[in-house]
Amino acid sequence: MTVVQLLKVLLEKLEAYESTVSNKEALTLEGMVTFIENKSGLPQLRNSFISADPGPFIGEGKTYPDNIERVIAQHFLFLYRYIKFYAKTALADTAINTIEEFSILATAMQEHAIPKTELIRKNVIEKSSGIEIVKRLMKAGYLTQSGNPDDHRSQLMMITPQGRQALFSAFQKMDLLGIIAAGDLADSEKYQLANLLKKLDQFHFDNYNNKNLHALEDYMPDCNKDQESGTN
Repeated sequence: MTVVQLLKVLLEKLEAYESTVSNKEALTLEGMVTFIENKSGLPQLRNSFISADPGPFIGEGKTYPDNIERVIAQHFLFLYRYIKFYAKTALADTAINTIEEFSILATAMQEHAIPKTELIRKNVIEKSSGIEIVKRLMKAGYLTQSGNPDDHRSQLMMITPQGRQALFSAFQKMDLLGIIAAGDLADSEKYQLANLLKKLDQFHFDNYNNKNLHALEDYMPDCNKDQESGTN
């Protein structure tokens, strides 16, 4: 390969890397190297505790080969379990019992006064579970409620001074949890990951709150729906 050919390949790789980063200020040489290194096959991208070559799942006369989407979902599942473990340890010596209580109080403090249903919705908690969490926090004296002047059918939730104190007592440990959760990623990798997670969060939040969606297939991204319709 000549120098000119090599430069063309590098430019193509650079353009591909640039397209994955929303914040162009976060572009770095290290990030590009990581991007190129991560262009590996599925066996290298699977969770470390899953066999590198488990083979396709076969059942009812059908074969289900592995795919990148299943690998991503697998990693999310394991990461969720890691975070739950770390959160339990982080909150062990605080006045807050669960990460859900922490997020409810943090949202209530940011919003000052927020309808109960909106408080639960913003924290992506099922309504029945969210109501129970709010009740516990009110019983502990961390939340209080008052009538909503804009909607007499709902109640506004507000954090109390005791709730603020409980929240602040957990902030330092939760900051440590964030550092641990980010692992040994370089700063450029953290920004790349944060951009991708924000994009995914927006997609799933819209899906989660779309009451017109019912079947699992309804939640598919539009790009996948178009591909399926094109094959039918």
